[in-house]
Amino acid sequence: MTKVMKNILFALLWAIVLVPVSAQKTLPQSAQPYAGYFTPNVANALKKAGFDLSTNATRDLNPHAQQRSGVLQLDSTKSFYGYDLTGDSLPIFRTIYQYPQPILEIQTEYQFENDVWLTLNRSNIFKDNQGRIVEIVSEAFDMDKGDFKPDSRALVFPHENSQVLVDSFYVYGWDTLATDWSLLFFSTNQYDAQDRLIISISSFDYLGQPLLFKDVYTYDANGDNTLVESFALFNGDEVPSSKRELKYDNHLVTQVVAFIPDGVGGYLAQSKITYAYTSFDKEEQVNSYEWSFDANDWAQNQGDTYGYDNAQRVNAKETVLYNQDGSEERNLSTYDYVEDDNLKSEANYYWSVSDFVLIDRKFYYYGDGTLSDKSPIYTAPPLEVSPNPTSGLARLNLEVPATIRIYNTQGEMVSNGAYQPNQTLNISDLPTGLYFVIAHSSDQAFVGRLVKE
Repeated sequence: MTKVMKNILFALLWAIVLVPVSAQKTLPQSAQPYAGYFTPNVANALKKAGFDLSTNATRDLNPHAQQRSGVLQLDSTKSFYGYDLTGDSLPIFRTIYQYPQPILEIQTEYQFENDVWLTLNRSNIFKDNQGRIVEIVSEAFDMDKGDFKPDSRALVFPHENSQVLVDSFYVYGWDTLATDWSLLFFSTNQYDAQDRLIISISSFDYLGQPLLFKDVYTYDANGDNTLVESFALFNGDEVPSSKRELKYDNHLVTQVVAFIPDGVGGYLAQSKITYAYTSFDKEEQVNSYEWSFDANDWAQNQGDTYGYDNAQRVNAKETVLYNQDGSEERNLSTYDYVEDDNLKSEANYYWSVSDFVLIDRKFYYYGDGTLSDKSPIYTAPPLEVSPNPTSGLARLNLEVPATIRIYNTQGEMVSNGAYQPNQTLNISDLPTGLYFVIAHSSDQAFVGRLVKE
C-alpha cells in the first residue's frame, strides 16, 4: 500500500486505540510518543468513536462528542468560517447522521465547494444490544468513480458487561492489491479481579516496521493507578521505553509525570501535567510542563482553564500556549446546549491585541429523523492550487493580497497567515492528507482543495 493510504488507515486505528481500556480514556502509554506521526484524519476517527483526544485522564465530558439523551437524535452538524475576516461566514464542513437500525449509525461527511456539498467519507458504526461499539467500517469517496471504496475496519471486543473496558481490538486496512483486509494493529488487555487493567500488549506498524509493546499498570491501596511502565518487546526481551507516575487526591488525579530511559539504567523526567478541580470534581485548571535541562526545572508550555454552566456542563475552555521566546498564544472555545448534554453550538476564538476574535462556529441539528438544517448557503469562487498534490510548496491563483487559512478535514485550522500574489505557500510541516484552503481578500472569499503527499 502507498504511504498516503497507510496514513489514512491509521485514522481508524487510533479511533479504536482510544476505546477506553481503562476508565481514563487516554492513549496507551506506549503509543503516546508516536501520536505526532499520525494524520489529521486521526482526530476525526476519534470523534466518531466518541472519545476525548486529550491525554487528560479525568475528563468525564468531551464537549466535542455528540452525546444524546431523551428523545433528541442528532441529524446533522454544519461548520462555518470567516467571521473574523468578513463579519459574515461561509459553510465548509457538514456531517449527516443516519440510523437505519438500532445497532447501526452511519456518518457521512461533506465539504462545501463552489455552491455544492462534495462527499468526503462515510463511516458505518455497529453497536451491540448494550449500545457498545463493536465494529467500525470506514469508506473513502472516490470522486472519479462517484462511489465509496473500502478504507478501514475495526473490530472491538468489550470486556464482559462493561461499557468502557475492552478485552481486545483489531484494526485492518484495505489492501487494494490483494483486494482484502490487512491487519494493521491489535491490542489485548488483562484485568484483575476488580476489573482493573494490569497488562496491555499492543502491536502496530510504524513507518513500515512492526512494533510490539507491553504496558504494566500498578495500583495503590486506594485502588488508584499510580504507575504505568512501558516496554518494547524484542525477541522475547523486555526493554524499558517509558514510564508514567500518577498522584491522586480523593481518587482524582492531580499530577502525571512522564519519564524516558536515560540509557544507563535510570530514567529522565520528560513532561508533567497538573490538575485542579471544581467543587463538583470537574477539571478547572490543567497545566502542562516540559523538563528544561538548561534551567534544571519544569517549564510550562500550556494551560487550560475550564468554565461550567449551572448544570455543571463545560461551557468554555481557554487555552494559553507558552512559547520558548516568551510570547503567548490564547484560544477560546465556548459551548451551548439544547438540553442535557446535547450540544447546540460550539465556537472557537483567537486572541488579537485586546480581545477574542471569532474564527468559526459549528451548529448541531436535531429532530425526529428528518433534517432540521435550515442554515443559509453561500457561494465562494474556486481557488486553484498548483502543484496539487504537493510535497510542501504550492502557489495560489490569487492576483490580490489575501489572508490564508488552511483547515484539515476535521474543520481544524492548522495554518494561517498573509499571502501576496506570486508568493509560495509552504505546507512542509503539515502531515500527509487532504486540506482546504480559504483565502479572504478585502472583498471576497475563495475556497480550494490541497493534497499534501
